[in-house]
Amino acid sequence: METGRQSLVLTGQKFVVNSVMSGDDERCRVPSSLLTAGNFQANRQLLIRRGTTLRGICTVDVVASTSGDFEMSSAGFLNRVRIIGDPSLSATGNTVEVANEYAAGTAPGIAEPATSLTDANTNSSGKVKEYTARASGARVAYTVPHPFEKYTFEQAELIHNADPVRNAIWALGIDNNVSGTLSRYHITAAEISGASFPGLGSFISSQITNAVSFHGELSCTTSEVRVGGAIEAAFRQGVAEIIREELNDPTLRVHWSSGICFDGTAPTNFVNAMSVNGRGLQLEQDSTLILGNATRRNQVATATKSVFDCLIDGADNSPTSTPSTPWSVSSGTAAYATSGDCKRYIAEIEIPNVPGGHTLSAGASTCVDGHTAHVDYYRWTGVGYWARMGGGNITYVDDGTTCSAQLSVEPSYTYIQPSGVGSGSTGTTRLRAVVRASDSSGAAVPAFFSVM
Repeated sequence: METGRQSLVLTGQKFVVNSVMSGDDERCRVPSSLLTAGNFQANRQLLIRRGTTLRGICTVDVVASTSGDFEMSSAGFLNRVRIIGDPSLSATGNTVEVANEYAAGTAPGIAEPATSLTDANTNSSGKVKEYTARASGARVAYTVPHPFEKYTFEQAELIHNADPVRNAIWALGIDNNVSGTLSRYHITAAEISGASFPGLGSFISSQITNAVSFHGELSCTTSEVRVGGAIEAAFRQGVAEIIREELNDPTLRVHWSSGICFDGTAPTNFVNAMSVNGRGLQLEQDSTLILGNATRRNQVATATKSVFDCLIDGADNSPTSTPSTPWSVSSGTAAYATSGDCKRYIAEIEIPNVPGGHTLSAGASTCVDGHTAHVDYYRWTGVGYWARMGGGNITYVDDGTTCSAQLSVEPSYTYIQPSGVGSGSTGTTRLRAVVRASDSSGAAVPAFFSVM
């Protein structure tokens, strides 16, 4: 890291308002001499202090300032630089400290490593801390990029503490995570630098199978939970279905399709950058209706965790390969819902490919009026993860003559029936079905998975 050319902690600096930057309130422009020297590199973050007080964070713009001083938009200046006694919104006295290191010689890391989640959450007054933990067998990382979005920190903490071996974590602590400081410390997810936050950088340089980011917001008026990220659309739909099931409240809107607030699909979004093949999952949650309610925020966290638990846990059936199809397996009992980390039936099979492919079916083992099921179909990619192909909600209806499985046709939650699975004349395909079948009271009943 570049530490010798010039001090990376500059005191007595001056900020001015640049009207051209209006609307870009997180970015700051630095004098060209500092930008071109590489001391303050574009698209990395800086700490802004007034005396010993952390006042804000900004992202270095690719364009140098035109004034020879540091520059921000009017709103950025007001929220992240100005203190009482500054002469105006157009300039400050030469009293600002700008740094891209939390301690001498650490540039460009502005985040001090925390020793625990508690340390990050309660011992970050006047500084930025990051807690990073990744056991050798961890398959999923749960992240908190904006700890001032109240209770997102607690969601990741709940999951990590439940099983720190399988659940890695990257969680920020900023100025003791005081709510209401979003306008001072928020950095857009697609601009958070792994160089400025070395713990995050460790995931970006060595990606993990899956990553999840927890966010809170009040500006999305069309959704209470928004399931985004660059992971495949079918996977987002499955997560949304399970969150809806867990919340069990039709007044709470859960969306996953594009175009409804905060897609989070940019490759530079840190949660995509840190996961294999850029398949991150981003959760935006209403700060009042979800995060402000302890039961609901825990339901969202545990529902999300359950999706990945069901991909990490071993299959409930054995053997998990077959030389020919058709093939079928049943849980036999409902005990799958009471043991292990995944409260669903996991059926896995490696099948021989055939011309035209196979037809999949799964759900409740016995058709009974009023029973329901939720199914997730996954295909092993061969590069370390399961990709969701489809599935959805099933309702069983007996009209007195016949009992049939009715697949959901609800808009945005239409059941996806995989087609052409395992098509080919050679080779095999590895499949996994994750099923929760329930009676009318919600109690689990036996489940099955078959391949034709």
